[in-house]
Amino acid sequence: MKRALLLLAALVSALPLLAGEPFFCTRPGTRLHYERYKVKSNKLTQTTLFEIESNLESASGREVHYAVTMKKANGKELFGGRTRQMVTIAPNGDLAFNFGQTVKSFVQNMFPGIKVSIKESVALLPENIQPGDTLPDIHCMGKVMAFSVSFDVTDRTVLRRERITTPAGTYDCLVVRERKQESSYIHHRDNWQDNYYVSGLGYVRHDVIDSNMQLQESEVLIRIENSDVLLAASDGRQ
Repeated sequence: MKRALLLLAALVSALPLLAGEPFFCTRPGTRLHYERYKVKSNKLTQTTLFEIESNLESASGREVHYAVTMKKANGKELFGGRTRQMVTIAPNGDLAFNFGQTVKSFVQNMFPGIKVSIKESVALLPENIQPGDTLPDIHCMGKVMAFSVSFDVTDRTVLRRERITTPAGTYDCLVVRERKQESSYIHHRDNWQDNYYVSGLGYVRHDVIDSNMQLQESEVLIRIENSDVLLAASDGRQ
């Protein structure tokens, strides 16, 4: 159980949260490949693959179903391997990500049959955000077997617009900073994270910053497969 809680905490740290075009890829068949590095050593620590499976109409807009596979640098799968997730997109492009349900699905993917109770907690990412905007906090509490866990995402602020280049291309981004705090009986973590979002694609860079505001890790988009709909974005035209 100690291992389960540690893995759960690590997952939430990696989760980067979550018009027309929302800050998420909606094109079925698209595969987004990411790599994460330690900043000081430039050591590869993790790869992440997002696979967009379907984009379905719903009563409240659209549901985008996708799968996530995370691996260590040596290729060993994390969090039970490939797991399926979903985001909802309102007609105006606002993105809603059920943070609590995602945590629960990863734990159950790692340990089928384990008793998990996580309160639903929705993370919102509006389509029309602008520098200076603040976003709603996210509070997620629950139990993994008999052990209480909590995750809080606060101080969510849209910092600026910035053009960056990754191995997958050059993108005009909106940078959102947030504070993430995790707590369980064996684990406590408190850091800041910067997410670089691109309309119609999602995040292309994710930075982890310690309490002294020193950059520790950076994850970047390295490759897009089946990306014909994103060609304009890849050379900076949004």
